[in-house]
Amino acid sequence: MGKEKAGIGLELRLNQAVVKGKAFLKVEVKARRRRPLTPGVALVLDRSGSMAGRKLEEAKAAARHLLSALSPKARLGLVAYDHEVTVGGFARQEVAGFLRDLEARGTTALHAGWAKGVEILKDEKRPRVVFLLSDGLANQGLTDPERLAQEAKKAAARGVYTFTLGFGEAYDRHLLAGMAQAGGGTHHYVAQGELLPTLVTEMAFLEGPVNLGVRLALGKNVHHLAPFAPGEERVLLLPVEGEALEVAERLPEDVRRVHLPLPEPTAEESPLWKEAELEVLLLEGAQLLKTEATSPEEASGLKEQAETLLAHLRAHPLGKTPRVQAMAEALSAFSEGTELLAQRFDPGVSDRMAREGLAYSSQMLYQSRPPSYRRRF
Repeated sequence: MGKEKAGIGLELRLNQAVVKGKAFLKVEVKARRRRPLTPGVALVLDRSGSMAGRKLEEAKAAARHLLSALSPKARLGLVAYDHEVTVGGFARQEVAGFLRDLEARGTTALHAGWAKGVEILKDEKRPRVVFLLSDGLANQGLTDPERLAQEAKKAAARGVYTFTLGFGEAYDRHLLAGMAQAGGGTHHYVAQGELLPTLVTEMAFLEGPVNLGVRLALGKNVHHLAPFAPGEERVLLLPVEGEALEVAERLPEDVRRVHLPLPEPTAEESPLWKEAELEVLLLEGAQLLKTEATSPEEASGLKEQAETLLAHLRAHPLGKTPRVQAMAEALSAFSEGTELLAQRFDPGVSDRMAREGLAYSSQMLYQSRPPSYRRRF
């Protein structure tokens, strides 16, 4: 199906295909360039006891940089949480003082901190994003990962999107990745020394977004997408359910909706079918990268799967795009890591690889900025 604009500020391209016996809909969403909007951002920092020392100082330094780098019209609010939640406000001088006095202490009320970040973003005319940082496990208040993901999804439905940053080696990766996926954002695995460049990269796409977010619904499957940068493109692969795709673009003045009938499935081996097949291979790669080996034998099996998938990607006629090249590099690194694990198994290395793979998979829909896979072994 060709590109559709249909009264909204998006270009949409739909492609239905049956690949490996399953019907998929490839959805390409691109934002048109128009007047930029100034965002409201809440940076929610873990200040529990495990953040003491260099971690907290790095978090403070990153926050100070964002304060100085953001447009004066943008609003950056600070929230810190341990077993309690404190708010630093939006005024720049007030936030600077808040950061200066911040000390690590106590346990981790992650949900309460995140919820306060959502709460302080009251201006519904702005793109609204929460950046949630944690280096540990949620152990106060609501801690169930599935319920937290549902809370993030509800916030996204109201126009507040969740991005998460797992800091160090002890955070709950499934909890943070689940909140980001449900909440329309991305999840990053951040080792010490990486926080500032990671935040800067993400924030660059919030300097001048052109909408307040997008909602896609195909049958019972609902996906929330955080605000788009000008000209930004994202790609989703959805299991086919129902007969039409509903697209809603949130704008300051209103919400614009369109219903697009699904195209007929493309003929197998046709150019459009090849496009869908490639997305299936990329999805398989993302699933493989986040698999944690628990034994040398399992690591050996994962290496074989990675090599097979890598060969398919390299042989694919559409395999020269930046996204495919990024996945090929990630699978190559994963193959190397699992080979080392098969020879000498190290649970710590396996855990770090799974953290990296899970973060990589959460960023796959961003066509404009293919994720990179860091070698952590």
